[in-house]
Amino acid sequence: MAERTSRNPQTVDQALLDSIAVIPQVRWFHFSDPFSVTFDALAAHFGIHPLQVEDCRHRRQTARLEEHEKYTFIVIKTLVTASGEKRSSRTGPTVATGEQPANPHSSSDSSQPRLPEGRGNGGHLRFDDFDIFLGPDYLLTVSEGASPLVSSVIPRITAEAGLQNPDRIAHALIDSAVDRYLPALDHLGDFINRLEDRVIRNPAPPTLREIFRLKRTLLDFRRVATAMREAVNGLVRRYDAPLTAEGRHIDRELRIYYRDVYDHVVRVIDFIETYRDLLTGSLDIYLSAVANRTNEVMKILTLWGTIAMPLLVLTSFYGMNVELPFQRNPHALAALGGIMAASTVAIFIYIRRKHWF
Repeated sequence: MAERTSRNPQTVDQALLDSIAVIPQVRWFHFSDPFSVTFDALAAHFGIHPLQVEDCRHRRQTARLEEHEKYTFIVIKTLVTASGEKRSSRTGPTVATGEQPANPHSSSDSSQPRLPEGRGNGGHLRFDDFDIFLGPDYLLTVSEGASPLVSSVIPRITAEAGLQNPDRIAHALIDSAVDRYLPALDHLGDFINRLEDRVIRNPAPPTLREIFRLKRTLLDFRRVATAMREAVNGLVRRYDAPLTAEGRHIDRELRIYYRDVYDHVVRVIDFIETYRDLLTGSLDIYLSAVANRTNEVMKILTLWGTIAMPLLVLTSFYGMNVELPFQRNPHALAALGGIMAASTVAIFIYIRRKHWF
Protein backbone atom coordinates (compact mmCIF):
# COMPACT_ATOMS: atom_id res chain seq x y z
CA MET A 1 0.00 0.00 0.00
CA ALA A 2 1.40 3.37 -0.95
CA GLU A 3 2.04 5.72 1.95
CA ARG A 4 0.58 9.21 2.04
CA THR A 5 2.82 12.04 3.12
CA SER A 6 2.16 15.23 5.03
CA ARG A 7 2.52 18.53 3.17
CA ASN A 8 4.33 20.30 6.00
CA PRO A 9 5.85 17.60 8.21
CA GLN A 10 7.19 18.84 11.50
CA THR A 11 10.41 17.61 12.97
CA VAL A 12 10.32 15.36 15.99
CA ASP A 13 11.93 18.01 18.20
CA GLN A 14 9.41 20.65 17.15
CA ALA A 15 6.48 18.28 17.80
CA LEU A 16 7.83 17.53 21.25
CA LEU A 17 8.27 21.22 22.05
CA ASP A 18 4.75 21.99 20.84
CA SER A 19 3.23 19.26 23.01
CA ILE A 20 5.05 20.45 26.14
CA ALA A 21 4.06 24.06 25.50
CA VAL A 22 0.35 23.25 25.08
CA ILE A 23 -0.15 20.73 27.92
CA PRO A 24 2.39 21.16 30.72
CA GLN A 25 4.06 17.99 32.02
CA VAL A 26 2.36 15.82 29.39
CA ARG A 27 3.61 14.71 26.02
CA TRP A 28 0.47 13.57 24.22
CA PHE A 29 0.53 13.29 20.44
CA HIS A 30 -2.62 12.48 18.51
CA PHE A 31 -2.52 11.66 14.79
CA SER A 32 -5.72 11.73 12.76
CA ASP A 33 -3.78 10.42 9.74
CA PRO A 34 -1.89 7.15 10.37
CA PHE A 35 0.04 7.68 7.11
CA SER A 36 1.63 10.92 8.30
CA VAL A 37 5.41 11.07 7.91
CA THR A 38 5.57 12.83 11.28
CA PHE A 39 3.98 9.77 12.80
CA ASP A 40 6.78 7.71 11.23
CA ALA A 41 9.34 10.08 12.71
CA LEU A 42 7.87 9.93 16.21
CA ALA A 43 7.49 6.16 15.98
CA ALA A 44 11.16 5.84 15.12
CA HIS A 45 12.09 8.30 17.87
CA PHE A 46 10.22 6.32 20.54
CA GLY A 47 11.36 2.94 19.22
CA ILE A 48 7.92 1.72 18.18
CA HIS A 49 7.99 -1.55 16.28
CA PRO A 50 7.16 -1.29 12.55
CA LEU A 51 4.51 -4.00 12.89
CA GLN A 52 2.55 -1.79 15.30
CA VAL A 53 2.86 1.10 12.86
CA GLU A 54 1.39 -1.15 10.16
CA ASP A 55 -1.41 -2.16 12.50
CA CYS A 56 -2.30 1.52 12.85
CA ARG A 57 -2.55 1.84 9.08
CA HIS A 58 -4.45 -1.38 8.42
CA ARG A 59 -7.73 -0.82 10.21
CA ARG A 60 -10.24 -3.34 11.59
CA GLN A 61 -7.82 -4.74 14.10
CA THR A 62 -8.93 -6.76 17.11
CA ALA A 63 -8.89 -4.99 20.46
CA ARG A 64 -5.83 -6.16 22.34
CA LEU A 65 -2.96 -5.27 24.68
CA GLU A 66 0.71 -5.86 23.82
CA GLU A 67 3.52 -5.20 26.29
CA HIS A 68 6.91 -4.15 24.97
CA GLU A 69 10.12 -3.20 26.71
CA LYS A 70 9.76 0.53 26.01
CA TYR A 71 6.00 0.99 25.67
CA THR A 72 2.59 -0.66 25.81
CA PHE A 73 0.52 -0.95 22.63
CA ILE A 74 -3.27 -0.90 23.10
CA VAL A 75 -5.93 -1.22 20.42
CA ILE A 76 -9.46 -0.28 21.47
CA LYS A 77 -12.69 -0.19 19.50
CA THR A 78 -14.64 3.06 19.48
CA LEU A 79 -18.31 3.13 18.59
CA VAL A 80 -19.47 5.69 16.06
CA THR A 81 -23.01 6.56 15.06
CA ALA A 82 -24.84 4.56 12.43
CA SER A 83 -24.67 7.48 10.03
CA GLY A 84 -20.93 7.76 10.68
CA GLU A 85 -18.92 10.56 12.18
CA LYS A 86 -17.59 13.22 9.90
CA ARG A 87 -13.98 12.37 9.14
CA SER A 88 -11.10 14.73 8.71
CA SER A 89 -8.22 14.47 6.28
CA ARG A 90 -5.63 16.02 8.58
CA THR A 91 -2.14 14.85 7.90
CA GLY A 92 -0.11 16.27 10.75
CA PRO A 93 0.08 15.53 14.46
CA THR A 94 -2.66 16.97 16.62
CA VAL A 95 -1.75 17.90 20.14
CA ALA A 96 -4.49 17.10 22.63
CA THR A 97 -5.94 20.58 23.01
CA GLY A 98 -6.23 20.93 19.25
CA GLU A 99 -9.18 18.49 19.26
CA GLN A 100 -11.36 20.49 21.66
CA PRO A 101 -14.96 20.93 20.45
CA ALA A 102 -16.42 24.36 19.86
CA ASN A 103 -18.75 23.98 22.84
CA PRO A 104 -17.35 21.56 25.42
CA HIS A 105 -20.37 22.01 27.69
CA SER A 106 -22.66 20.43 25.08
CA SER A 107 -20.52 17.35 24.52
CA SER A 108 -23.07 15.05 26.18
CA ASP A 109 -25.25 15.03 23.07
CA SER A 110 -22.49 14.65 20.54
CA SER A 111 -20.39 12.12 22.43
CA GLN A 112 -23.12 9.49 22.78
CA PRO A 113 -23.89 7.43 19.67
CA ARG A 114 -27.54 7.33 18.70
CA LEU A 115 -29.30 4.97 16.34
CA PRO A 116 -31.56 6.45 13.68
CA GLU A 117 -35.23 6.35 14.47
CA GLY A 118 -37.91 4.80 12.31
CA ARG A 119 -38.54 1.56 10.54
CA GLY A 120 -35.98 -0.37 8.58
CA ASN A 121 -32.78 0.95 10.15
CA GLY A 122 -31.84 -2.54 11.39
CA GLY A 123 -29.83 -1.12 14.29
CA HIS A 124 -26.60 -0.63 12.34
CA LEU A 125 -23.47 0.07 14.37
CA ARG A 126 -19.91 0.71 13.28
CA PHE A 127 -16.67 0.38 15.21
CA ASP A 128 -13.39 2.16 14.49
CA ASP A 129 -9.90 1.39 15.72
CA PHE A 130 -8.22 3.72 18.19
CA ASP A 131 -4.54 2.94 18.78
CA ILE A 132 -2.67 3.92 21.94
CA PHE A 133 1.08 3.80 22.54
CA LEU A 134 1.65 4.25 26.26
CA GLY A 135 5.24 5.05 27.11
CA PRO A 136 6.97 5.95 30.38
CA ASP A 137 6.59 9.71 29.81
CA TYR A 138 4.51 10.06 26.65
CA LEU A 139 1.25 9.04 25.04
CA LEU A 140 0.83 8.58 21.32
CA THR A 141 -2.66 7.96 19.90
CA VAL A 142 -3.74 7.27 16.32
CA SER A 143 -7.16 7.33 14.68
CA GLU A 144 -8.43 7.53 11.14
CA GLY A 145 -9.94 10.98 10.82
CA ALA A 146 -11.08 13.29 13.60
CA SER A 147 -11.88 11.25 16.69
CA PRO A 148 -14.86 12.23 18.88
CA LEU A 149 -13.20 10.21 21.63
CA VAL A 150 -10.37 12.73 21.88
CA SER A 151 -12.83 15.62 21.90
CA SER A 152 -14.81 14.08 24.76
CA VAL A 153 -11.72 13.46 26.92
CA ILE A 154 -10.03 16.84 26.56
CA PRO A 155 -12.39 18.74 28.93
CA ARG A 156 -11.75 16.15 31.68
CA ILE A 157 -7.98 16.43 31.27
CA THR A 158 -7.87 20.21 31.21
CA ALA A 159 -10.23 20.47 34.21
CA GLU A 160 -8.30 18.07 36.49
CA ALA A 161 -4.59 18.43 37.00
CA GLY A 162 -4.42 14.88 38.40
CA LEU A 163 -5.30 13.47 34.98
CA GLN A 164 -2.42 15.19 33.22
CA ASN A 165 -0.12 12.20 32.89
CA PRO A 166 0.04 9.52 30.17
CA ASP A 167 -1.40 6.67 32.28
CA ARG A 168 -4.39 8.71 33.42
CA ILE A 169 -5.08 10.00 29.94
CA ALA A 170 -4.97 6.46 28.54
CA HIS A 171 -7.49 5.37 31.18
CA ALA A 172 -9.73 8.34 30.36
CA LEU A 173 -9.69 7.41 26.67
CA ILE A 174 -10.50 3.74 27.30
CA ASP A 175 -13.18 4.60 29.87
CA SER A 176 -14.82 7.05 27.48
CA ALA A 177 -14.79 4.48 24.67
CA VAL A 178 -16.48 1.86 26.86
CA ASP A 179 -19.01 4.37 28.19
CA ARG A 180 -20.31 4.83 24.64
CA TYR A 181 -21.35 1.17 24.42
CA LEU A 182 -24.23 1.17 26.91
CA PRO A 183 -26.21 4.10 25.39
CA ALA A 184 -26.01 2.37 22.00
CA LEU A 185 -27.27 -0.85 23.58
CA ASP A 186 -30.15 1.09 25.15
CA HIS A 187 -31.19 2.29 21.70
CA LEU A 188 -30.87 -1.24 20.39
CA GLY A 189 -33.10 -2.43 23.23
CA ASP A 190 -35.75 0.16 22.32
CA PHE A 191 -35.60 -0.94 18.71
CA ILE A 192 -35.93 -4.61 19.71
CA ASN A 193 -39.02 -3.76 21.80
CA ARG A 194 -40.64 -2.06 18.81
CA LEU A 195 -39.66 -5.00 16.66
CA GLU A 196 -41.38 -7.43 19.04
CA ASP A 197 -44.59 -5.41 18.75
CA ARG A 198 -44.36 -5.56 14.96
CA VAL A 199 -43.79 -9.31 15.06
CA ILE A 200 -46.97 -9.78 17.08
CA ARG A 201 -49.07 -7.36 15.02
CA ASN A 202 -47.85 -8.15 11.53
CA PRO A 203 -45.25 -10.92 11.03
CA ALA A 204 -44.07 -9.87 7.56
CA PRO A 205 -40.84 -10.83 5.70
CA PRO A 206 -39.25 -7.34 6.19
CA THR A 207 -39.55 -7.88 9.94
CA LEU A 208 -37.75 -11.21 9.62
CA ARG A 209 -34.91 -9.53 7.70
CA GLU A 210 -34.55 -6.93 10.45
CA ILE A 211 -34.40 -9.66 13.09
CA PHE A 212 -31.51 -11.33 11.28
CA ARG A 213 -29.74 -7.98 10.78
CA LEU A 214 -30.01 -7.25 14.47
CA LYS A 215 -28.72 -10.71 15.38
CA ARG A 216 -25.69 -10.09 13.15
CA THR A 217 -25.16 -6.65 14.70
CA LEU A 218 -25.25 -8.10 18.21
CA LEU A 219 -22.88 -10.88 17.15
CA ASP A 220 -20.36 -8.30 15.91
CA PHE A 221 -20.91 -6.23 19.04
CA ARG A 222 -20.26 -9.26 21.23
CA ARG A 223 -17.04 -10.04 19.35
CA VAL A 224 -15.82 -6.48 19.94
CA ALA A 225 -16.90 -6.43 23.60
CA THR A 226 -15.24 -9.78 24.31
CA ALA A 227 -11.94 -8.57 22.86
CA MET A 228 -12.24 -5.32 24.83
CA ARG A 229 -12.85 -7.32 28.00
CA GLU A 230 -9.58 -9.22 27.50
CA ALA A 231 -7.68 -6.00 26.76
CA VAL A 232 -9.03 -4.26 29.87
CA ASN A 233 -8.33 -7.37 31.94
CA GLY A 234 -4.73 -7.17 30.75
CA LEU A 235 -4.57 -3.56 31.93
CA VAL A 236 -5.93 -4.60 35.34
CA ARG A 237 -3.13 -7.16 35.64
CA ARG A 238 -0.63 -4.58 34.41
CA TYR A 239 -1.46 -2.16 37.21
CA ASP A 240 -1.58 -4.94 39.79
CA ALA A 241 2.16 -5.38 39.35
CA PRO A 242 4.53 -3.05 41.23
CA LEU A 243 6.53 -2.30 38.08
CA THR A 244 5.71 -1.91 34.40
CA ALA A 245 7.40 -3.79 31.59
CA GLU A 246 9.72 -0.80 31.29
CA GLY A 247 10.83 -1.31 34.90
CA ARG A 248 9.29 1.87 36.34
CA HIS A 249 6.88 2.30 39.23
CA ILE A 250 3.28 2.80 38.22
CA ASP A 251 0.15 4.30 39.67
CA ARG A 252 -1.41 1.18 41.19
CA GLU A 253 -4.57 3.11 42.00
CA LEU A 254 -5.44 2.80 38.31
CA ARG A 255 -6.15 -0.90 38.80
CA ILE A 256 -9.32 0.10 40.69
CA TYR A 257 -10.40 2.34 37.82
CA TYR A 258 -9.67 -0.34 35.24
CA ARG A 259 -11.66 -2.86 37.27
CA ASP A 260 -14.59 -0.46 37.02
CA VAL A 261 -14.10 -0.32 33.24
CA TYR A 262 -13.91 -4.13 33.22
CA ASP A 263 -17.24 -4.30 35.07
CA HIS A 264 -18.79 -2.02 32.46
CA VAL A 265 -17.59 -4.25 29.64
CA VAL A 266 -18.99 -7.31 31.43
CA ARG A 267 -22.34 -5.51 31.75
CA VAL A 268 -22.26 -4.77 28.05
CA ILE A 269 -21.72 -8.44 27.26
CA ASP A 270 -24.58 -9.40 29.60
CA PHE A 271 -26.90 -6.93 27.86
CA ILE A 272 -25.86 -8.29 24.46
CA GLU A 273 -26.68 -11.83 25.54
CA THR A 274 -30.05 -10.66 26.89
CA TYR A 275 -30.92 -8.90 23.64
CA ARG A 276 -29.83 -11.92 21.63
CA ASP A 277 -32.22 -14.05 23.69
CA LEU A 278 -34.99 -11.51 23.06
CA LEU A 279 -34.34 -11.65 19.33
CA THR A 280 -34.37 -15.44 19.42
CA GLY A 281 -37.73 -15.24 21.18
CA SER A 282 -38.98 -12.76 18.56
CA LEU A 283 -37.84 -15.14 15.83
CA ASP A 284 -39.74 -18.00 17.49
CA ILE A 285 -42.83 -15.80 17.77
CA TYR A 286 -42.52 -14.88 14.10
CA LEU A 287 -42.22 -18.49 12.98
CA SER A 288 -45.11 -19.54 15.23
CA ALA A 289 -47.31 -16.70 13.96
CA VAL A 290 -46.57 -17.58 10.33
CA ALA A 291 -47.25 -21.27 11.00
CA ASN A 292 -50.49 -20.46 12.84
CA ARG A 293 -51.62 -18.17 10.04
CA THR A 294 -50.87 -20.88 7.47
CA ASN A 295 -52.77 -23.45 9.55
CA GLU A 296 -55.72 -21.08 9.85
CA VAL A 297 -55.83 -20.56 6.09
CA MET A 298 -55.60 -24.29 5.46
CA LYS A 299 -58.34 -24.89 8.03
CA ILE A 300 -60.71 -22.40 6.34
CA LEU A 301 -60.01 -23.84 2.89
CA THR A 302 -60.56 -27.40 4.16
CA LEU A 303 -63.85 -26.47 5.81
CA TRP A 304 -65.18 -24.71 2.74
CA GLY A 305 -64.07 -27.64 0.59
CA THR A 306 -65.95 -30.02 2.92
CA ILE A 307 -69.09 -27.87 2.79
CA ALA A 308 -68.97 -27.73 -1.00
CA MET A 309 -68.32 -31.47 -1.43
CA PRO A 310 -72.05 -32.56 -1.79
CA LEU A 311 -72.53 -29.89 -4.43
CA LEU A 312 -69.53 -31.14 -6.38
CA VAL A 313 -70.66 -34.79 -6.11
CA LEU A 314 -74.20 -34.15 -7.34
CA THR A 315 -73.25 -31.76 -10.13
CA SER A 316 -70.49 -34.09 -11.30
CA PHE A 317 -72.85 -37.09 -11.15
CA TYR A 318 -75.50 -35.41 -13.24
CA GLY A 319 -72.93 -34.00 -15.56
CA MET A 320 -72.21 -37.42 -17.06
CA ASN A 321 -73.38 -38.12 -20.60
CA VAL A 322 -75.55 -41.19 -19.65
CA GLU A 323 -79.18 -41.82 -18.74
CA LEU A 324 -79.78 -40.96 -15.06
CA PRO A 325 -82.82 -41.10 -12.71
CA PHE A 326 -85.14 -38.08 -12.86
CA GLN A 327 -83.26 -36.86 -15.90
CA ARG A 328 -86.45 -36.23 -17.87
CA ASN A 329 -88.49 -35.08 -14.90
CA PRO A 330 -89.38 -31.37 -15.25
CA HIS A 331 -88.92 -30.87 -11.49
CA ALA A 332 -85.52 -32.59 -11.34
CA LEU A 333 -83.56 -29.27 -11.17
CA ALA A 334 -85.57 -28.00 -8.21
CA ALA A 335 -85.23 -31.32 -6.40
CA LEU A 336 -81.47 -31.45 -6.91
CA GLY A 337 -81.14 -27.84 -5.80
CA GLY A 338 -83.06 -28.59 -2.62
CA ILE A 339 -80.92 -31.64 -1.88
CA MET A 340 -77.69 -29.64 -2.37
CA ALA A 341 -78.93 -26.79 -0.16
CA ALA A 342 -80.07 -29.17 2.57
CA SER A 343 -76.76 -31.10 2.54
CA THR A 344 -74.78 -27.86 2.68
CA VAL A 345 -76.76 -26.57 5.66
CA ALA A 346 -76.50 -29.93 7.42
CA ILE A 347 -72.68 -30.06 7.05
CA PHE A 348 -72.35 -26.43 8.17
CA ILE A 349 -74.44 -27.11 11.32
CA TYR A 350 -72.37 -30.22 12.05
CA ILE A 351 -69.10 -28.27 11.77
CA ARG A 352 -70.40 -25.50 14.02
CA ARG A 353 -71.50 -27.98 16.69
CA LYS A 354 -68.01 -29.53 16.61
CA HIS A 355 -66.53 -26.01 17.03
CA TRP A 356 -64.31 -26.49 14.01
CA PHE A 357 -65.32 -23.10 12.65
